[in-house]
Amino acid sequence: MAVGPELIIADEPVSALDVSIQAQILNLLKDLQEEYGLTFLFIAHDLGVVEYISDRVAVMYLGRVVELADAKMLYRDAKHPYTKALMSAIPSLDPTRKSQRVLLPGDVPSPARVPPGCPFHTRCAAAMPHCREREPRLKPLESGHLVSCWLYEDSANG
Repeated sequence: MAVGPELIIADEPVSALDVSIQAQILNLLKDLQEEYGLTFLFIAHDLGVVEYISDRVAVMYLGRVVELADAKMLYRDAKHPYTKALMSAIPSLDPTRKSQRVLLPGDVPSPARVPPGCPFHTRCAAAMPHCREREPRLKPLESGHLVSCWLYEDSANG
């Protein structure tokens, strides 16, 4: 954990803890954040923890940000195909909620040899020919929601 005047970087700080201890630590972090006006860069794979602790979320795939948004907006309306797949994996406690699990084909490419074009194109059901050639830029959508996907470009020539 690195500490600066206004930024604390935490990499999976609660992943190995018992759930009750995890909740206490997360509540403490939120209290400290509010009391001292701290900014956390919280790196985690537990989407429930990310949703609880975060104001804004950046979703990364092979080291690249593919979506960045307000946490509530992202969890309500994910745009990038990878983010949608991640969100579909979150279990719901609501038995009436029917969600369609998005299964990704293939294997994650080696981070040492990221394929040309969009890094997600090898696993994306919506991949188009230009996805294999050019990496999309991080494009602003609405109110601070950014996505890196050719589906949201005005044209394939971007």
